[in-house]
Amino acid sequence: MPTSLAEVLWTARYDYQPDWKLAKHKHEHFQMIYVVSGAANFFLGEQDHQIETGALVLIRPRRMHGLDPISTVKTLDIKFVVKDRWLRNLLHDSPEIVLSSVEGVADLLERIRQEGESKRLHYRELCSAFLVESLLLFLRAADEGERARARQSSVHVLPLGDRIVQHATQFIRDHHAEDFSLLEVAKAVGHSDRHVRQHFKDGLGISPRRYLLEYRIQRSQQLIEHSDYPLKEIAALVGFKTVHHFTRAFHDACGETPGGWRKRNQAGICKDVIIDPGFVNTNWTIRVDATQHKHGPN
Repeated sequence: MPTSLAEVLWTARYDYQPDWKLAKHKHEHFQMIYVVSGAANFFLGEQDHQIETGALVLIRPRRMHGLDPISTVKTLDIKFVVKDRWLRNLLHDSPEIVLSSVEGVADLLERIRQEGESKRLHYRELCSAFLVESLLLFLRAADEGERARARQSSVHVLPLGDRIVQHATQFIRDHHAEDFSLLEVAKAVGHSDRHVRQHFKDGLGISPRRYLLEYRIQRSQQLIEHSDYPLKEIAALVGFKTVHHFTRAFHDACGETPGGWRKRNQAGICKDVIIDPGFVNTNWTIRVDATQHKHGPN
């Protein structure tokens, strides 16, 4: 395997129930926990932090940590080593918790888990690449959080064409569960429907209708993976009038039915996915009123 900046050891998708917790402990490798949903008290170093949906926690080597759920907490969890000194120094100097959602990180962590489960050709190299991208996104978000006040005083003006697409896609995302026309999108951004359609074609290479469909499918995937809603309810929540239309559109876009997608993804919950064959995972998840271990990440 070619030398990489960082390498994944282990990953898992895990649900912490309120009567279980991650006991305080430390280890020699890095760890990152992304909160898919829920809320918890997280102990890190010498402090307690309340984290909730969208939070991203970086745990450095030999850093004491633990998690006590307030509600059911769904997480994506990854353990890794950093071989590059420059990247390692950046991680040691950065804030440890980003409370607001870091766009793209959840998808990258999920891709690492899927690669680890499939173990197809070059899966470890791909996992390393996805990991490095996740870490850089974390560092960027941490830096932007530190500089938020300074950034608020500056104004970045986008070109007109970019603003049209930006405002139109924001309208579509905000109203994706509703029934609306391109004329309504155009009215919201202050341009003709033909003008908006042309900007989508030039900027994104797709039509506004296609963008809406892809966004609805993306949101449905997240709900299928990280909620217990029935498929009929998910179909309505993302804007499909019938579950049959939803199933057909989902299959056309993803190559499998929503039910098949849920079964495949939920099969990976609470399952250790070892990326480095030499790594042995230690379990620190305990019942609140007992010391009996239950399957879970550390």
